[in-house]
Amino acid sequence: MIPNLFSIAMFPSVPIKDAGNLHRLLDLFENFKICPPTRWSNNEITSLEYDRNAISERALLNENRISEVYLYGKQGSISYSARFSLNVSFRSFLEIDCKRLPQTYWGDFFEFSDHIANIVKPRYGATHLFWPTAIPWQTERERLHSWMDFCAQPAPVHLGVNGPLGLAARTYFGTDILALLDDEILSQVNAKIVATQWNGIRIDVIPNPWSVDADELLNGWIHSMNAFDDAKLFAIPEFNNKSRRSVSFQPNEKWIAHLHK
Repeated sequence: MIPNLFSIAMFPSVPIKDAGNLHRLLDLFENFKICPPTRWSNNEITSLEYDRNAISERALLNENRISEVYLYGKQGSISYSARFSLNVSFRSFLEIDCKRLPQTYWGDFFEFSDHIANIVKPRYGATHLFWPTAIPWQTERERLHSWMDFCAQPAPVHLGVNGPLGLAARTYFGTDILALLDDEILSQVNAKIVATQWNGIRIDVIPNPWSVDADELLNGWIHSMNAFDDAKLFAIPEFNNKSRRSVSFQPNEKWIAHLHK
């Protein structure tokens, strides 16, 4: 059994439409060890052969400027889709989903995530590998696994409404999220925490999360999440115990206070 999806989700704090940021990001994708982009678009419906000049021209126009870029890569059995907002706002979003990734590239995917974070300086980011799990959940451990996976897949609307959902295998916090966390809380987290070059932090719930199995990853996630209980920052989960398939979220005390400043 292997993970069936690798995902990166970030809320950029800088505008990617800035020429320097856009060119650095495109450079990164073009040199993506796993697979460079083969097609691109500014919407989810159609796509064209990848053309860096066309993307730059459309993104940097003064009039009729596009607001999002979609990139697609395919090489053999490996495929991914990516999209990112060009403007910066509370709902600015970057997302990459990669399927059928050979194990030799698992570590490279997490390294790629770090390089992206250095460019977009996420306010909040989640990089995760999704191991198969039971749907609907039947046991408490299966319920926790589902909760972990939902935390690792934030949508653009989530951050502004609910705040950070929780930890993923690798999580990024920018300066505004860090300001809501006490140093004492972070010191109690049983996880690998590294300072980033953009004054944020990176949290791995277990060292080298791509090198462990599903049980080890979940154990690390549970221990790390427990340490954040007193922070009252992560969104409060509401489990659908009837269908045992879904989790919804409500903002926690710290995030509600932050929104009403």
